[in-house]
Amino acid sequence: MHQYSLAHLSMIETAPIEVVRAAASAGFDLTGFRLTPTASGIDHGIIGNGAAIRELKAAIDDSGVGILDLEVLRLKDTGPTSDPLPLFEAAEYLGARYVITTLEDPDPVRRVESLALLAEQAAEYGIGLSVEFMLFSSAPNLAAACEAVEACGAPNVVVLPDVLHLIRSGGTPDDMLDYPARLFPYVQICGANGTGAAPDAVTARTEAVNARLMPDQGDLPVSEFIECAPASTILSVETPLAGLGNPEDPSALAADLLASAHSAAGE
Repeated sequence: MHQYSLAHLSMIETAPIEVVRAAASAGFDLTGFRLTPTASGIDHGIIGNGAAIRELKAAIDDSGVGILDLEVLRLKDTGPTSDPLPLFEAAEYLGARYVITTLEDPDPVRRVESLALLAEQAAEYGIGLSVEFMLFSSAPNLAAACEAVEACGAPNVVVLPDVLHLIRSGGTPDDMLDYPARLFPYVQICGANGTGAAPDAVTARTEAVNARLMPDQGDLPVSEFIECAPASTILSVETPLAGLGNPEDPSALAADLLASAHSAAGE
C-alpha cells in the first residue's frame, strides 16, 4: 500500500490550513503547499506572516498529516527568482521534506552549478529539493532532469516525475527503470485525455493547468506509471480540475481524489 499526498494544485485557491484539514478528513497521509505566489497572482500570505504560519503549524500538528513538499523555487540564468531562505525556513518549521524546484536556465553547466548551490543551502535546514521536469522548462523531460540531478551530486536532490509531464514530453513509464530508484521518492499522478506527446510547450502548459482529470479517468498510463516507480514511492495527487480551484467542500473533493488515486493504483 502506497502513501498518498494531496498536492495543493488540486485546490490551489484553498488556504493551506483548509488543505490540511481536507487531507486529514479524506485520509491522506501527507499534503503540501504552494507558498510562493502563482503566475495568476494567488498568494496565501504565509511566508513572512508569523501568526499565519504558527496557525498553520498548529493545524498540521492537530491533523496528524505529514508535509511532503512546499512550492516553488525557480532557477533561472541569474539563480533563484526569489530568496530561497524564507521558503527553507518555512519548510523546516512546518516539517516539509522537499521544496519543489524547476530548472529554467538554458545553460546546462550553469543550471547544475545553481542547483548544487541551492542544495547546499537547503541541506542547512534539513530540506531536500525535488526537481520537476516539464516540457515548458529547461529540463523538459525525465532524462534532462535526471542528468542535472546526478551531475550536481547532492544527496538531498531528487527528481519529481509527473505522469502528465512524462507522457507529454514523449516519455513512457518504463523510462524510470533506467535510473536509480533513490531518485524517485515520490511522483505526481493525474488523468488526462490522449496518450501522445504535446505538440509544443504552450499546449503542454495549458493542459497542465486547465485540462487534467481524476487519476483513474482518461487515457494516461497511470497504473503502469505507478508500477514502474519504486515500491516505496509516495503518490502525490496533483489534479487541478476545471472550476474546482476553490471547491465549496474541500474535504469532499479530497475524498474523491483519494478514491480515484486508490483506483488507479489498484489499492
